[in-house]
Amino acid sequence: MRRTKVLRYGALLSLIFWLAGAGRGWAAPLSQESMWVITYPPEGSVVSGLVPIQGTATHPNFRSYAVLYAPGDRVTGATVWDQQNPIAWGITTMVVNGTLGTWDTTRLPNGKYVLALAVWNTGSDTPDVYFINNLTVQNAPPTPTTEPTPEPTATPIAATPTAEGAAPIAPTIEQPPTATPRPTPTLGPNATPIATDENGNDKLKLDISLDSIKETFMTGVKLAVMLYVLGGMYFIIKAAVRYFMRLVRRKPHP
Repeated sequence: MRRTKVLRYGALLSLIFWLAGAGRGWAAPLSQESMWVITYPPEGSVVSGLVPIQGTATHPNFRSYAVLYAPGDRVTGATVWDQQNPIAWGITTMVVNGTLGTWDTTRLPNGKYVLALAVWNTGSDTPDVYFINNLTVQNAPPTPTTEPTPEPTATPIAATPTAEGAAPIAPTIEQPPTATPRPTPTLGPNATPIATDENGNDKLKLDISLDSIKETFMTGVKLAVMLYVLGGMYFIIKAAVRYFMRLVRRKPHP
């Protein structure tokens, strides 16, 4: 009886090792050195308040990464990213399964938004980009105050005395003070300068290459193939064990 168990386990281990060796040529393991992905919040979720953006931003030639948002339910060529108040910008430390930045949604109107994770590498001005579509910001409206706001009282303008028969002199109206220009933010040593349009407004320059989209698609295909192979291995091993058990049971005992 003990000899039968030893033979049974030995055959099962041999089959597993053989399948593992044969499966090496079916699906190569994915490289963990280069990865840019947002794992939270997922697409289609509803967020509010301070939202931690979770994910990974790594590369062998890593330079920096940024996380930005824009209104809309899907990223298109006309998407306008808010670089004036980015979630994260010019971060020179790689992140693995951690917090990429914190998104303060309390200062935004409720509605649809999209996210973008851009990773820049040394020697390349084109970032690798990952998008999250169809996010809904839903914050509670502010509670109105019970005290009514007093209406401003008009100040009468005193008439300027004039000589008899002369036209009245119009009162002098002072112009409002000129608005102080907004200071230009100072970029860090590793930050990428922000491009501006002809009016001086910031605009996002994300050159999304077809190579990054193709690489993301191929990564999904590889994952699907790996899952299919693992499922096939499970059913093969299960069938082999059942066949071996039937042979052992049919074999007459000495």
